[in-house]
Amino acid sequence: MNEGMLFLILFILGVTIGAGIYCYREKEKRKTYKFIEMEIIEGLKELKPYIAPDENKEYTEEFDLVEIALSHDIEDIVVVNDEGLVVASTLKGGDDFGAIGLGIFEYIKKFHDNIKKVVIQKGDNYIHIYPLKCNNENLYAIIESKIMLETIEEKEILRKVNEVLKKYFGNVENIKKENINF
Repeated sequence: MNEGMLFLILFILGVTIGAGIYCYREKEKRKTYKFIEMEIIEGLKELKPYIAPDENKEYTEEFDLVEIALSHDIEDIVVVNDEGLVVASTLKGGDDFGAIGLGIFEYIKKFHDNIKKVVIQKGDNYIHIYPLKCNNENLYAIIESKIMLETIEEKEILRKVNEVLKKYFGNVENIKKENINF
């Protein structure tokens, strides 16, 4: 065999081995990434009941709103209906917080009809109150955070909260559709 043919065979063999090693390493990186991602999710689930920055607050066992709060550095999310009753919350005792937030919104609405949101600064925290509409229900999302939320972030948070609420209302609609005989 001549040297050109030997070089070509070794070159192809080398490229094939190199590509194989590269693919193997990328596959291992993806496995490692997925493993780390699952570990983080499991860690968040275990950590969730203990994340309250205020020791007087006790979080619910539901993970949906807490996940939204954690991903956006929000302390509390409480959703109430137009009567002040809590529909969903990150807090176990969010009744008072929700009723007070709704009361503030309704009081300000008396003076100004077309209100899109209310933002209140309380010490180092901000309380954001947003009216929502879900399944023809008037709802209000009351969000407490250490930072002032930007408009884009507000829309994303409210979209995610609305998706969670649709799951809650979906369960109610399924119960109504079932024919229950007493």
